[in-house]
Amino acid sequence: MNKLNKYIPEINRIEFTVTYACSSKCRHCSVGTVKPSEAIKGDIAAKVIRDISSQFKVNSVMTFGGEPLLYPDTVCSIHKTASECSIPERQVITNGYFSKKESRLTEVAGQLIECGVNNILLSVDAFHSEFVPLNLQYAFAKALSNREFRHLKLHPAWVINRETHNEYNNRTEECLAYFADLKLPVSGGNNISPSGNAKLYLSEYYPQTDIDLDFRCGQAKYTSRLDEVKGISINPNGDVIICAFPIGNIYKNNILDLIAGYNPYQNPVMSVLAQKGIRGLLALAKEQGIAVEVSDYYSPCDICRGIAQKLRDVIN
Repeated sequence: MNKLNKYIPEINRIEFTVTYACSSKCRHCSVGTVKPSEAIKGDIAAKVIRDISSQFKVNSVMTFGGEPLLYPDTVCSIHKTASECSIPERQVITNGYFSKKESRLTEVAGQLIECGVNNILLSVDAFHSEFVPLNLQYAFAKALSNREFRHLKLHPAWVINRETHNEYNNRTEECLAYFADLKLPVSGGNNISPSGNAKLYLSEYYPQTDIDLDFRCGQAKYTSRLDEVKGISINPNGDVIICAFPIGNIYKNNILDLIAGYNPYQNPVMSVLAQKGIRGLLALAKEQGIAVEVSDYYSPCDICRGIAQKLRDVIN
């Protein structure tokens, strides 16, 4: 266990949302109506990786967005540093459409390989195809294949899951078939949850069910307990995020100081969530005069994000 903070015993994964800017406007996007901003600064992100790697055994660094390859120099700076720090998995999630010129797509594909990226997920599905030309996504994938990059997967988004038949999933299967000659593996994909744009445009496919009010962070996939953190995320503005909670900013504070000072029990919203789950969060909202209609939400994480923001605005 790391001695820096008992509530962060390990950091095995660092995620960078490079930018909210995107070359698409997908109706399933969880970012939703967040306004695009500039990219995270590559040199500062690189320092974060070096600092964290000096104290923790990091297994994975991921860059995504928005569309991260609108800022390929930033992405390459992050993954070059991750490679230098001997972090084994260096992953990019991209839709492959960051230029209308095939020559530029080929150039950036080469840069990604040279900077040490060793895992690329290419978002190909019905939602991206509304805005992203399949032929240019194919050109990017072909450029990687021509360089004998062996760790490229197609990464579709599914409404509910791949086995569910609907117009979007049928179209996604057609999009995947477009890449058939490249013989690329297909990842398990992303089973869409109704948040962000998906909540606005796809709610008809997601009947609401009873929410487990005793749910706590760490019970859902890709989450950990708030008092047993195993990974952090960095937003484009430099905010350091644990689950859905900002704990500081890398432009204002050293990342190791932020990690050392983290205590979920000193934050009233995080504390009640850690100890009493969603039920406690609802009770705290009621105490603060915030009316919440549980039926407006689709999952424990959905209701947590919605209520936590309102509580932060009131309590802070």
